[in-house]
Amino acid sequence: MKSIARRMFTWKFYFYELLLPGLGAMPPARADAIVRSAGWASTYLRPGRRARLKAAMDRVDTLLKRDGGKSGWRALAESAARFTARDYPLDGATDAEALARFDVAGFDAVQEALAKGRGAILVGSHLGAHVAGMHWLFRRGLPIRALVQRPKHVSRELDRRFDAASATYPQAEFFLKRDLAPAAAVERMMQARAALRDGHALYLNGDIVWDGSNTRTCRLLGREHEFLAVWAELACLTRAPVFFAFCRHLDAGRFAIEFRPLDPATPSRPERLLAAYLAEVESQVAVDPSEAVAYLTWPCYTDAPEAAVAHASPPRVEPPAAARTRRAKDAVTA
Repeated sequence: MKSIARRMFTWKFYFYELLLPGLGAMPPARADAIVRSAGWASTYLRPGRRARLKAAMDRVDTLLKRDGGKSGWRALAESAARFTARDYPLDGATDAEALARFDVAGFDAVQEALAKGRGAILVGSHLGAHVAGMHWLFRRGLPIRALVQRPKHVSRELDRRFDAASATYPQAEFFLKRDLAPAAAVERMMQARAALRDGHALYLNGDIVWDGSNTRTCRLLGREHEFLAVWAELACLTRAPVFFAFCRHLDAGRFAIEFRPLDPATPSRPERLLAAYLAEVESQVAVDPSEAVAYLTWPCYTDAPEAAVAHASPPRVEPPAAARTRRAKDAVTA
């Protein structure tokens, strides 16, 4: 009872336990309009939020040399609510109904790669409708495992698929934790490599800011961060084909998911792969910065100091001896 009482004094109780569960029964366009309205209304209920959103949009418009107009903060507020709603609006829909709400591009190349039995590495992000994109991947019936921290506040349908029993490679054994013991972390990596060898697709997020092993320094939107580079290291080790996966919100409760293959000319070094990925992320942000809710509002991205030059730069390159020493010590602790 005390737990319920405590939750009632948080916005998450009203958003995740009262508002969102009912959206799946509504027409998609109406559900989307309600979520967007909640985002806009939040700027009246949270002092200073509108100014912070406006400052964030002004910064990214200047950085990307865009003319964002005066309504950018409102678009970001609405996108923030959509982002926070995750994949709840897809709950209650049949597989056919849910999949029909996605415009899909570039997926044929992914299917071709999987048909060759080499597996594939799908590198997602925290841009736009990223959880809805994961929802699509699992609903689509791919032989896929997600090497990510288990997302909270997702639809019942996605939770069910995460927990589904599997004779080989149960999804529950792929989830990461920040306090994962070194032995368990190594086991996750071994499982991931085995799944790729057996022709599975492996989904990871490439934009995780991290403090620990298996990281590389790269720049995103004018700020330098240490990014977890597990996906890039796996790509170099396994030579599995790599696709960047992006999912966006569209009007009327629809989504657009796109798969972009890594340029095969990219040098097979983790820092180069990561730099290529982040360059693609920035190009996606430039299309619609309001979809970059995480990059514009999360402290892990915004608290880093401004870099001297506000455009993508080459990653840090370690001396060969230092790199060999670090790689020898690295173990996945994410």
